[in-house]
Amino acid sequence: MLLAGVSLIAGCASAPPYDAAQLVAQRFRDMPPQDEVVATAEWYRPRMRVAGAPASRHEPAPAATFASALEVARSYDSLAVVVMIDGRIALEYYAPGIDAKTRFDTQSMHRGVLALAVLAALEDGKIRSLEQPLADFFPEWRAAGDARGRITLSDLLHGQSGLADPPYEFRADSPGMQLFIGGDLRALALAQRPVAAPGKVFRGNALDSQLLGLVLEHATRESYAKFLSRRLWRPLGADDAWVRLDREGGNTRTFCCLQADARDWAKVGELVRTRGAPQGRRVLRESSIERLLAPAPLNAGVGMNWFLQPTALVPRSVAGDRPLPTPTAFASRGVVYAGGRGGQRVYVLPNERAVVVRIGRIRNDFDDGKFLNPFIAALSASR
Repeated sequence: MLLAGVSLIAGCASAPPYDAAQLVAQRFRDMPPQDEVVATAEWYRPRMRVAGAPASRHEPAPAATFASALEVARSYDSLAVVVMIDGRIALEYYAPGIDAKTRFDTQSMHRGVLALAVLAALEDGKIRSLEQPLADFFPEWRAAGDARGRITLSDLLHGQSGLADPPYEFRADSPGMQLFIGGDLRALALAQRPVAAPGKVFRGNALDSQLLGLVLEHATRESYAKFLSRRLWRPLGADDAWVRLDREGGNTRTFCCLQADARDWAKVGELVRTRGAPQGRRVLRESSIERLLAPAPLNAGVGMNWFLQPTALVPRSVAGDRPLPTPTAFASRGVVYAGGRGGQRVYVLPNERAVVVRIGRIRNDFDDGKFLNPFIAALSASR
């Protein structure tokens, strides 16, 4: 059951009966291979549309300036690259079989949008404070001595809830796999136990972002897709996007898998670059963007689901106990980005007044500095 009021919006309480095991087994069979998961976004059902604004024309400038940078992008198996300067597209590149209308499954890059949505709800008074404890939203965690009820929204945004993702194996019945294909996200999320006290250990896991999505739907009394459309997506002039539901009438998967095209990801970056006012239109307060990008209490390299320095984003299930590689430093100061597994990126370059989007095949060897620095050089040379 959902919290009071939410069942009228998301519909979980009145959702039709379904066979959970059959649903999960079908999704596991339909799931594309890892190499194809980014460009094959429409296999998952059910989805919900994030309504966008009417399409606008784009007239990209010649790409010759970026020839060397594109060579590097291709070497990283990039499927789409968009460069935006001062709010105008200066470069679009698409691999064969891909075009400007392709919507990608950009993995956990969605969390960067989720953080912006939470800040929008805070501006609108739907959330009282980022220091609100989760006990305000989940009655199951109000029992005396349950540390989970003391976790705050700020803890979730800064990856310091003390919770851990359920263990992952590539099996349909793996608890970690249920985050991706399971039919009851709320039950799965609320069943997890802490491994540390809130605010003591940085982990930055998927579970924190999934809990934020559950909170957001409760606080706004809207589906996540409707709130995102109304508050951010349409004001940005973005085209339709899609999010995944755990089942018909169920909860939204907010830790990953927002399906959008590369141009619209560039518009998300432009929102951050302009401190909340793309094309001179105020969408978020400047103070909200400042909060978004303030260093996290336990990790100065991240803000609220946005990265403030190059970071190797390799899943623990892939990295194991091996130390992660140290990425190359950026050749420009102040670069921040939303990032997803395998090199899905929206870079914001304040000094160059630019946004660079890279979407591509999963590359666990992706190096942020090696990818972005040739674009920084091209942008600097063209000024």
